[in-house]
Amino acid sequence: MIVLDSKQGDRPGCESPECVVVPLPGIGERRRYCGVVQPFAAHAHGHYVIGLVEEGRRSLVCNEAAFELAPGDLVVFNPGDVHGCEQSDGGVFAYDSIAVAAELLDGARLAGPKASGPAAVEAFREVLRVIEKGTETQIAEAVLCLCEFLVEEEAAEDGGDAPLPAGLHEDAAQRAMAHFCGHLASPSSLSALAAEEGLSTYTLIRAYKRRFSITPMRHLASLRVECACRLLREGVEPAAVAAEVGFADQAHLTRAFKQRLGTTPGAYQRMMGC
Repeated sequence: MIVLDSKQGDRPGCESPECVVVPLPGIGERRRYCGVVQPFAAHAHGHYVIGLVEEGRRSLVCNEAAFELAPGDLVVFNPGDVHGCEQSDGGVFAYDSIAVAAELLDGARLAGPKASGPAAVEAFREVLRVIEKGTETQIAEAVLCLCEFLVEEEAAEDGGDAPLPAGLHEDAAQRAMAHFCGHLASPSSLSALAAEEGLSTYTLIRAYKRRFSITPMRHLASLRVECACRLLREGVEPAAVAAEVGFADQAHLTRAFKQRLGTTPGAYQRMMGC
């Protein structure tokens, strides 16, 4: 733990101002800031940063453009983005973020510095949940899927690289989807599927999203929910359904179910007369 300013301990929010940095092997770091009042001078990183503002309002300048940050905002910095910020509401700042190694994303550019919409925030929160309980491979896959969710497609006329051909690696994406359908409860990792195709994990994720308009982990969760619906209609108890379709536990099933259908597995089962 790195204490930023021990004199601010009586501020509201966290018990004491702090920055906690936790390594994420093969990815980068998780950085959590709490109770911070100090400004951050203009600086840049050689990696990506994706973070969620939890408390406080800040005035941000990124690449000479001004933005206002508020709780619930998802902040995204690409390698080389010059940014700095300071408190604008007289309160304190709390912020949870991940630093992602530049080489992990094959040079992709993420949309930022503010990503809008509840779906982007939920994707980030899912990464945090996986960080707390998942394996290194699961964490890497969740981070890569989040980054693909945020990727900024650059048009050639805007000076960026030409978009990748629509059908590039489509067969690999099809095979990955077929694998998911046949192994809902215990699929191979994305990194293993990508290695079988001779691709990087991120390249497979991009190909999958181009083909199916959804990232592979989100698609897998959707396929699991569809299978769960069938089992619930057959009268299988929600806890048993969660295990059979591959969710970590009943709470994980309930969260994914409610996100997609707006109700809980138990309520769905009752409405189906089971």
